Amino acid sequence: MLRNSLASISGTRRLLLSAHIPRILGCILGGILSSPCASVAGEQQVAAPIPPPPESRALLPAPLPNVVMVRVKDGRLNVPLGGWGGQRLIQAKTDPEKFRGYLRAVKARGLNCVRPLFHPPNAAKANDAEWARFDWEAMDRAVAMTQDEGLYFLVDYHNWLVNDTIHVHEEEWLRTWGWLIGRYLGYQHLIFEGFNEPQNQCACLAEHYQKWINLARTQGARQLCVVSPFWGNFFGLKDPAANWAQCRHHYFSPQNSPSADKGRAEAEWHLANLSNKNSAASAVRDFGCGFFMTEGGLDGKPKNEAERAALMAGVQRAIDLCEQHGFGWCLWAHGDWADGFDTYGAQLKTGLSYPLITGQRPR
Repeated sequence: MLRNSLASISGTRRLLLSAHIPRILGCILGGILSSPCASVAGEQQVAAPIPPPPESRALLPAPLPNVVMVRVKDGRLNVPLGGWGGQRLIQAKTDPEKFRGYLRAVKARGLNCVRPLFHPPNAAKANDAEWARFDWEAMDRAVAMTQDEGLYFLVDYHNWLVNDTIHVHEEEWLRTWGWLIGRYLGYQHLIFEGFNEPQNQCACLAEHYQKWINLARTQGARQLCVVSPFWGNFFGLKDPAANWAQCRHHYFSPQNSPSADKGRAEAEWHLANLSNKNSAASAVRDFGCGFFMTEGGLDGKPKNEAERAALMAGVQRAIDLCEQHGFGWCLWAHGDWADGFDTYGAQLKTGLSYPLITGQRPR
């Protein structure tokens, strides 16, 4: 998550994080997973990395044969995608009824996409990695439940305020993604988001994402792959499957949206204005990709109704523009730690029908 001004992140949008752990220098070199770029400072986690997946696939159902896989065609997604993220992945294991309830709530609102939250240990502060930890049983259950409920599942390697993880931990990052892609290769309702908000990354960020795309396609994956420059410039990639999208996160605050008109203008400048060389529309035009706003919404809690109306105008305009341009969108946040879905989310309107993974309308 972020605010467009790149100011400090509001604590109302996240749980508080623990103190910074020691910095290290380094860049993993050698082999197919190596990075040619110079090493830079990064924050490394002491937490154990994600282990290899288990041999058992007992919790995984057979992939449905009639799923409509999301594809990019002429800069637009072939399936309208709209939904909410922030549901804690681990609850698919620890409280599956609650997790399924979140999925059904999204579907009941007529939407079709979720982005469950997990923090890889090398991409979050230690306590966050525990609070939203990754677990293979939870992942298996989430894949099964989203398929059963007919929802698209945006698989998000969710960095949170840990700098340069792709660069310093490229080998671990790609290894984990190799396991994820290999285990869930047949599930065409999945969308892969390589790394959430890569802050202060090296100048060779696109090179790391290119390796990730190559890894996915070499393993046979054809699912939509989503990359992010955070707030750097959008970039080009070579995708043999021609099925990739760029993303940015758009939050609306009193700083960037002091009035309803300013909020709408903020959305239009970043999403649709071709005179902005770094807008979503420009990225689609220049690089032949799609676009997916994988997070967005209100930044913090409005102090009064006038402020709320201004911010809501920005969020609503962002959704409208995503629908008009064939972009995907997923707001933040939904779950037992956040109330966005039940508060401001209930007041937003959509103009499209968002089909379930087999093409049916949500009931």
